Amino acid sequence: MDNRWIGFCQYKKFWSLKSIKFDDMSINNVKENTLKEIPPEYEKYEAILTEPTYVNQWKAMKFIKMGLKIFIKNPMLILNKNRRNLNFHFSLMHGENKLNDAIELLDEKNKDDFRKFVNSEVSFNAHIMVICKSKEKLKSFYNDIFPWLEKCEKIFGFENLNAYNKTRIYGFLGERFMSYWFQKNTKYKTMPVIIHDIRKDIS
Repeated sequence: MDNRWIGFCQYKKFWSLKSIKFDDMSINNVKENTLKEIPPEYEKYEAILTEPTYVNQWKAMKFIKMGLKIFIKNPMLILNKNRRNLNFHFSLMHGENKLNDAIELLDEKNKDDFRKFVNSEVSFNAHIMVICKSKEKLKSFYNDIFPWLEKCEKIFGFENLNAYNKTRIYGFLGERFMSYWFQKNTKYKTMPVIIHDIRKDIS
């Protein structure tokens, strides 16, 4: 049982062995392209993460549009591509300094390493999806992330969060932390994800 893969997906995101553009997906090809079993070449790994999503590839004007107040405070940021890391992107999308505030609530074994991760990396494994071979690794991950998110709820709450990028802040925190945690604690490989909302086909 300890060597069996345990995986998670979402209602419109599915693991796949090949990348397919969103516009090319339909109810007719979701099933045939969705992962059915783990290929033998993945057996030497402990975890499978989604392919990296890069946050430093926007054009300058999109960065300004998303974070005008931040650039007014520090105009030189627009010229410094090295600052376009996960922490910077999180401030633009989900609230200035929110990620820094959340990191301060982490336990000591993760705080410094996670801070270094978000301030140096320019990509993360999106969608909070993972396939893991070890039950113990999963339990260890849950024991780290859930107490932290509960502490975050006490300072961010729910009532004063508005807009999509703010109301789902706990999910976005989880995405970054999952990327960091499994990259740090497992031998991992990435796999594509295909996207199709099957609700459109039954409405």
